[in-house]
Amino acid sequence: METSLACFVLAMAAFLWTLIFVSHCVVHRRYVRRRLFVDRPAEDYPQVSIIRPLKGADLDMERTLESSFRQEYPAEFEVLFAVEDPQDPAIAIVNGLISRYPKVHARILIGRDNVGINPKINNMVKAFAATQFDLLWICDSNVYTDPGTLRRSVDLMLDDKRVGVIHHVVFSEAPATFGAMLDNAFLATTHCRMYLAINAFGIASCLMGKSNLYYKSALDNVGGLASFGQYLAEDNMIGQALWRSGWRHTMTGDLARQPADISTFAEYCSRRIRWVRTRKYNVTFATFYEPFTESLLLGLLTAWALNRLFGCDPYAALCTFLLCWFASDMVFFYRINHGPPPSWLWFVFSWICREVLALPLWAFAIVGNTVVWRGQRFRFHMNGTVQVLK
Repeated sequence: METSLACFVLAMAAFLWTLIFVSHCVVHRRYVRRRLFVDRPAEDYPQVSIIRPLKGADLDMERTLESSFRQEYPAEFEVLFAVEDPQDPAIAIVNGLISRYPKVHARILIGRDNVGINPKINNMVKAFAATQFDLLWICDSNVYTDPGTLRRSVDLMLDDKRVGVIHHVVFSEAPATFGAMLDNAFLATTHCRMYLAINAFGIASCLMGKSNLYYKSALDNVGGLASFGQYLAEDNMIGQALWRSGWRHTMTGDLARQPADISTFAEYCSRRIRWVRTRKYNVTFATFYEPFTESLLLGLLTAWALNRLFGCDPYAALCTFLLCWFASDMVFFYRINHGPPPSWLWFVFSWICREVLALPLWAFAIVGNTVVWRGQRFRFHMNGTVQVLK
């Protein structure tokens, strides 16, 4: 029995290291050697509507929003800013950008449509209805994208008519607090690595809603944007609906860069707990399997299995496993970031803390069914829908 279990553990470890290897290959092929623009006539490019939902003033907000105005795209595009409150401080920032870029068709839409419990969907519905063009890019307010992101994304959709979703992996930058450093270490290694590896196989929908391109008509065919207002993880549900409709998902070599906006350790823990509880009701198997993709637990199990099968020193096996994992993550970060972090010392320290905290946070999150998002508490139901708690 123990021998069979040890063999199973080594198979799990081999599977995980295969995913790690695949993620490094994807980084080299897609991000280190980023695809150049396709040489095609400007008239072949479709017009695009960009929606950026706003709520409050984000960190470095002028720079992130300005990236939409600075897209090097050969066809016409519009930028729609959706905001609920006419007194929102983000409006002044947007008005300044509209004045600075008069050639870009941009406008602000104010108001809220209560179509569900998801505040982001409620905010965006008016902009979704007001878009002029079928190709739609929804990009969060705290995301910066390079000037060539839109063109490279549309190139992929034009190259393959089966592609109906383009998404960009989220990447945290410029952390200034301990909580932000923890989030940076998570997003730039564990999350990014697994996200790229899973999407490389393309066997199911796996996307985040930070920066996504869709066809508006395709969204309408699966119920329209408003129909996803009943879910908190609307990005995952939209991706699954489009996948079931036959639309392939793919990615460019662009990052959805967001300034590390977490100010406290408690805020970091709250965000990780929210992510686990959200995924538990949408991708249940993957969420419960998640601990076995973490370095400490898998390292301990692998060391035990090697000792049981081959008589290896378990302490030496564990140290070797963790050092290889650490080296892999550092190389991964350096390559996808195109350079080192601002401080290797702080990045390594936050990476170690993140690895140690991963399992306790997962264990705490998995037993609960409520989350707090933007000051509001929600309770999850088994079908992935949520209930607003007073």
